[in-house]
Parts: sequence; structure tokens; C-alpha cells
Amino acid sequence: MASCSTPPVTPGEPVPTPYPYPDEPAFPGSGVIGPQPHGLPLHACMGLNACAGSDRFGLFGAPGREPNACAGQGYCSTGTDHTCHVQNECKGQGGCGLYGTGEEMNNPGANDCRSQGSCATPINAERFSTNGPNQGQSVWLRARAVFEANWEATRQQLLAAQAAGNIPANQPLPATLGSAPAAFAGTGPTYLWISDDNNERGNMTACGSSGMSGAGGCS
Repeated sequence: MASCSTPPVTPGEPVPTPYPYPDEPAFPGSGVIGPQPHGLPLHACMGLNACAGSDRFGLFGAPGREPNACAGQGYCSTGTDHTCHVQNECKGQGGCGLYGTGEEMNNPGANDCRSQGSCATPINAERFSTNGPNQGQSVWLRARAVFEANWEATRQQLLAAQAAGNIPANQPLPATLGSAPAAFAGTGPTYLWISDDNNERGNMTACGSSGMSGAGGCS
């Protein structure tokens, strides 16, 4: 039983604990995305970037830091933030987890076209698939696995685009795939990080029940 001296916790808010990401750059905010390398595909979440300097902070990097140095090492999504199924603007920008077919939910971040993505971006760590082979499992971990499986094909597509002049010749294209930022490598970007320790719920684009969206009482 809780002590009588235990302060009440507002419903929908995490129990107060020391903020777990004091050494990580703050999430830039909903809709705040830095300038991107020319010709590189936009992506749905952390660790799904195809090249150096392509992440939420962009070519300038997070404040006081260098831009990410390799594919797969980026901080969070670069596609336009959206709140639900079929609202993505382009290929590879769909999240997954709450609505959609089992096939869609098994391929988060890898949709083929506009309006074919399943659910919101960014893909916060608490979100799980509600249908398909990944049912009950982490959406972000599945997105990262799909990204890794597709990496060599993606790299070849980028090299072909560069040879055709669609990506600048001086744009380095990485030969290897790096890990997502260490603090999030096993989970993806968490609710507490995206929401700035629950202070900026407007950063969360997926509203709904806590388990499915990780957005708790977002409104």
C-alpha cells in the first residue's frame, strides 16, 4: 500500500523518476525537422536514416554535436509528422501499430507509396503491432529489422540515383550500416524522450490508449 505521504500522480502521467536521458539531445519538437541532404529519402523514425546528416536534426546536427555520421545512426523521423493510418505523404514514411492490415503492420517504415503507411510517426518505443505476424511486438524493433533487411537494396538504389545525377556526386553514401543512438538502440525513441519528460505532449503524434500508442493521456 502506498504511504500516506506519497504525492498523488495525475492519471495518464508517468510516475516521477529521474529523467533517463540527460545526456541525449532534446527532441526538437513536433514538426521541427532540420535541413536534409539533397536527394536522400525521408524516413519514419530513429535509426531508419539512409545516410549521414539525415535525421531530425539534419545537416547541422543536434545543438553542440556533429551530425550523425552514418546510415542507421540518426535521431528520429524526417518525414512530415502525422497522427494516423494512411496520412503519410510518401514512400517509407508510414509508421505502424494501431490500424491497418497485418501486412502493413509487418512492414513499418517500408510502405511503397503515399497513403499506404500504417499509423503515426515518429514511432515511439511503447507502440506495439495490433495485427499480423508482429502482433503484440514492438513496432520500432520491427521497423529497424525491416530497415536492416532492406539496407543493401536501399544502398544500391542510392548509388544508382547518384550515378543518374539525382543525388549530388559529392554526397558521400555510406558503405555500412550503423546502430541507432545507444540510449535507444534496444527500444527506439521513448515516450519520455519525445514528450520531453512528459512536459510537451504536443510532440506526441499518436494519441490513444497508452499501450497501443504510448501517448497516454495525450490530447
